[in-house]
Amino acid sequence: MEIWWILLIIVAVAALISAMLAVSNYGAERFLALHEEMSATQANAHMSVLEFITDVNLEQLEGKLKIARTDKKLGDGYASKSKTLVITDETLRGVSIASFSIAAHELGHAIQDHEGNLLKHKNRLKRAGWVFGKLFLPCILVCLVMLFFPQYQVISIIFGSLAGGIFLLSGVLKMLTIYIERDASKRAIKLLDVFLPNSDMKLVKKYLKGARLTYWSDFMKLLFGWSGLTRKTKMFK
Repeated sequence: MEIWWILLIIVAVAALISAMLAVSNYGAERFLALHEEMSATQANAHMSVLEFITDVNLEQLEGKLKIARTDKKLGDGYASKSKTLVITDETLRGVSIASFSIAAHELGHAIQDHEGNLLKHKNRLKRAGWVFGKLFLPCILVCLVMLFFPQYQVISIIFGSLAGGIFLLSGVLKMLTIYIERDASKRAIKLLDVFLPNSDMKLVKKYLKGARLTYWSDFMKLLFGWSGLTRKTKMFK
């Protein structure tokens, strides 16, 4: 009976790792395909994306949100330092599910920033991670070299611990990013649910879920990038 339990655990672990690798390797590609599909699907909205952004800005952000335009592909974002919504021409001029979902999601970040300091804490952690990230490979090298010298094994342990701490910090930052993105998507759904029909909201939720999967993909790349089974990612991207 114990053998069957062991086999069941092995199969479950193998299935879990396979699923994680699939997310890592194909999450971004699947989202790009979904983006193209939702960009071609018109939303049943009674307003334009710009009108939607303007209304949210006045009602929930006290009209303090700035808007900047960019022509970069999928270059939409929110800059918390300057309180600026960066929006692509494609999104701003569009009337698609993708356009409204992107605008609402970035507005979700703006509302997060308006209501609390979560984005500020993340940015501080990211800046610290960028500095410590430069020390990751040197710490690994020192750790490995010192292993060959018995009198310096304590130093090896110290530098190995530092490298492990930096890696852990990177993982924490990526998980925090996933939480922040999920929260922004929830806020986006609330903003859009006011005027989009249920049929459109199902597509919005599908699109936002696909976008969030790209952040999970980045996290999986961090875990498995060393193995060669998936592409690598920057620790503090």
